[in-house]
Amino acid sequence: MLNYTQNIKEGDHISFEIVFKLWHKKVYAYFFKKTASGDQAKELTQMAFIKLWNFKHTLSEEYPFDLQLFKIAKTTLLDYFRKLANEERNLKLFYHKATEEIVEQDQSFETKQQLDLVLNVLPPTRKKVFMLNRLHGYSYKEIAEQLSISPRTVEKHISLAMKQLHGYSSIPALIFLIRFFQ
Repeated sequence: MLNYTQNIKEGDHISFEIVFKLWHKKVYAYFFKKTASGDQAKELTQMAFIKLWNFKHTLSEEYPFDLQLFKIAKTTLLDYFRKLANEERNLKLFYHKATEEIVEQDQSFETKQQLDLVLNVLPPTRKKVFMLNRLHGYSYKEIAEQLSISPRTVEKHISLAMKQLHGYSSIPALIFLIRFFQ
């Protein structure tokens, strides 16, 4: 094998093909034993021989060829397992993030439905005044100008809306709104 090592190191394709024919079944068996998958073993065998060729300049005649080949196979396998672990970790992170987003969207949707339900008990003008002030942040003066009513009337609508909605304070969305905007 010493000649093959030197020949491969020098870029001899024929020596590489001979080594491939002599060793690919043993390398395949090594990968099959470690992965229990024929497809993975085949892919990893190809990767190991590609690495052998790409890193042929690192081969040494001081060490047995099979030892060097199986060292390459071992690092190929470790790289494969690292890649699988990273993919699994990334998949779990993606799954958790997607799950959190879905839960947040569901909660937001439920909160909006509850808020709409509660706000629908208000008379139309009072509801509009309340929403403009508490949800959209308009001042009493801005609301008064927009609805052509006095700022005192806006204040009265807000006060009555707060009293009327107080009975619904067990609804989380409303508690948040009332506490946040008071």
